[in-house]
Amino acid sequence: MKNEEILEKLNNIHVQEFSLDDFSIQLQQIKEGFVKEDKQGQAKQIWIYQTIIEIHSLYKKAFELLQRQLFYDAWCHLERIEIAFQGLKKHFSFNKSQFYLWQIEKNVLNLQILYPYKLFGSSEILKKKKKCSVCDKEISIRSSCGHIVGEIYNGEMCHRIVTEAEVLGLSLVQNPGNKYSVMFLNDPETGKQKDQYSYDLIDFLFELIESPYELWDLEVSQREISTSDFINIKRNDSCPCGSGQKFKKCCLNKVGEKYPHYEFILKKPPRKALLNKTIKIPTANSS
Repeated sequence: MKNEEILEKLNNIHVQEFSLDDFSIQLQQIKEGFVKEDKQGQAKQIWIYQTIIEIHSLYKKAFELLQRQLFYDAWCHLERIEIAFQGLKKHFSFNKSQFYLWQIEKNVLNLQILYPYKLFGSSEILKKKKKCSVCDKEISIRSSCGHIVGEIYNGEMCHRIVTEAEVLGLSLVQNPGNKYSVMFLNDPETGKQKDQYSYDLIDFLFELIESPYELWDLEVSQREISTSDFINIKRNDSCPCGSGQKFKKCCLNKVGEKYPHYEFILKKPPRKALLNKTIKIPTANSS
C-alpha cells in the first residue's frame, strides 16, 4: 500500500465503512518492513497513522457504549482517547480538516464535561523498579538507557514499565492525572458497587445524535433562577423539578441562585421536537 492510498483512506475514515482493524494490520506489516530496513522516519510515520486509527476505533466504541448506556466503560474509552491524543500531538500537528481529529478531540472534551464525575481516587505510588519499553533495560537515576520517554523507536513510543511499586497513600481529588478511578458507592444490601450518578445530560444528547461523526457542539453558561422560570406555578403546586415537594418548599427558595446551563448546538435538526431553549440549530450562514 502506497502512502497516497493510506492518506486517501484516512481522509475518508469518517465517511467510508471499512475495517479499521484490518487497516491497522496492513500498516503494521508495512511498519515491520521499514523497521527491518532501519528506516526509522518511515516507521514513525506509520505509527502516526496507526495512532489516528486507534483514536477513531476508540471513539466509535465509546459512542456505541454511550448508546447502550454503559457510561463508565465509555468514560474509560474517552480517557484512552485523551491519552492517545497526548502522544500523537508530540509528533503530529493536525488542523481542523485533517482526519476528523479536531472534531473528535472537541467531542471527547464536551462529553467529559457532560459526565457527572467530579471526585476521583488518586494513589501516591513509589515506583521502586522500572524498565525501558524499547530495550528492556532496568532504569534508575544512575543508570539510563538513552531512550527518551515519548519518542518513537522502531515504530513504537517509548515508555517506562513499572516492575515493582509500593502504594504510599490514597487521596480524593477533582483533577486527577488518572481519570479511571471514579468514586462509586457500595450497595449496603448486596455489597456490590453501585452507580449513584445521573447521566441525564448524556442521555438527552444521544436523543439528538445518531452517528459518532455527526457534528455537534456544547456551550456551557451560568444562569440565574428567576421567578419568570415558574410562570403559572402556585406555591402549593408540586415543584416542576420533580423532587416531589411543594414548590414553596423547593425551588421557590432557590430563586437568585446560579446553575450551569448546557446548550447543544446541532448541525442538523433532531429527529423529534425538543425544548427550543435547550438546543440551537445553526442557520445556513452559521459556521
